[in-house]
Amino acid sequence: MHKKIRASALALACGSLAPVAHATNGYMSHGYSPVAKGMAGAGAVSMPQDTLAIVANPAGVSKIGRRADVGLAWFSPRRKYEGVTPSDPFCETGCEQGAFGPIGSGARGTGSVTSENNDFLIPNFGYAQPLDDRSAIGIAIFANGGMNTDYRSSDTFMGVGTFGGNNRLANPPAYLPPDLRAGMQIPGTSAQGAGNAGVNLEQLGFSLAYSREVADGFSLGASFLLGYQTIEVKGVGAFQGFTQTFTQSMLASQTRSAVSPSNLSDNGKDSSWGYGFQVGGLWEVNPMLSLGASYRTKMYMDKFDKYSDLFAEGGDFDIPAVGTFGIAFKPTDQLAFAFDVQQIWYSDVPAIANDNHLALRCDLNAAFGQPSAPGATYDARYCLGGSEGAGFGWDDMTVFKFGVQYTMNDKLQLRAGYSHADNPIDGSQVAFNTLAPATPENHFTLGASYLLQDNFELTFWGMYAPEGSISGPGEFTGSQAPEIKMHQYEVGVNFAWLY
Repeated sequence: MHKKIRASALALACGSLAPVAHATNGYMSHGYSPVAKGMAGAGAVSMPQDTLAIVANPAGVSKIGRRADVGLAWFSPRRKYEGVTPSDPFCETGCEQGAFGPIGSGARGTGSVTSENNDFLIPNFGYAQPLDDRSAIGIAIFANGGMNTDYRSSDTFMGVGTFGGNNRLANPPAYLPPDLRAGMQIPGTSAQGAGNAGVNLEQLGFSLAYSREVADGFSLGASFLLGYQTIEVKGVGAFQGFTQTFTQSMLASQTRSAVSPSNLSDNGKDSSWGYGFQVGGLWEVNPMLSLGASYRTKMYMDKFDKYSDLFAEGGDFDIPAVGTFGIAFKPTDQLAFAFDVQQIWYSDVPAIANDNHLALRCDLNAAFGQPSAPGATYDARYCLGGSEGAGFGWDDMTVFKFGVQYTMNDKLQLRAGYSHADNPIDGSQVAFNTLAPATPENHFTLGASYLLQDNFELTFWGMYAPEGSISGPGEFTGSQAPEIKMHQYEVGVNFAWLY
């Protein structure tokens, strides 16, 4: 007789992992150039003033001169999620609690939980070398990473953990009701990680650029990009019932046993290398106006093999393509305005863009003709690790950046900036973005540069991103509407040697 299967915490509401310490404009930093950081990222593509502007537009390297930059930023993202009130008039004593929704009949929420690990150091380095009067090469080394989200199970309601991994019925998976042939636990399964939940994604980028002034005031540039990233994920093992590995093994055994996925959670650090290309142009129309544009391809990264049961396409986690257009206007020798429009194509990366359809399209019960909910189906592609496996459901982003720079004298420049972008996360996708609460939409910045000597310059900047929040019912949350929140601070300093 067919037994309905309790497939590993149907009530888990916060799923997967989150990219990147610089999760300001979704996945991307608000800027990489120390000068542009003081202008909310504006100006690097059309008004390059340091070697890290290479990251925005390789065409600018021929305008910088011989220069080296070394910098360090303190970055502090403050992340939090709030579930519904962890009480339910329909829940009897002893109900199991999920992250935001029911693991047992009527159980709800884990309350309010704040992530640990709020302080990260982000380095940068760049060098530009003219080859002749019209061409130059440069290198920029930039970093994302250190998100190191850490939600402690001791902070969750009844200690069940953000993902419900401490729920004895969900991790390891259990039959509901117990199978007389095998008892409650499905044979062959084991706990895959519970307790504290979190992710640490670290990225390092190398940009090797060449630029040439092909006509007076007009430069073209190109760069080769090399990327390296590491990731560690913990506490998401209760998702094993929604993996291809688990569901396919259950189908093969006709529900008698299953195989727990070995590449889902708590496997330590994994790493991958990848590459991409970037092209750009810079046109100094006249002394008052300059235009810049660049396009960076998707960076094609090796798969995260240790987490192939978690990410779409068997662990694929590429870095999305980015395009930027910028205008710089200098009405006087002292005053300059910069305006950029940036497009980020998250939709090209399934691990980021795929919507969460686990409950409705990876329903193992439906494979045996007894769907768990009306309309639920089973298609292995929509299970974790599959080509359509649940991602963050992020949309493409358009970012608007505005900055101003004022030259006080031969030594001091002051800057300010503001940027805005609509959040890429839909309320229906809150569950899988709990560890990736890229919610801020606005960034305010201040910056300054001071020439200590003819060949030594200090640049400072500060950034504040006010709290943004998203809530809404969706997959695993039922009618409940959990809320994710984040606000951010950044302070940095850059040392430059001018040759």
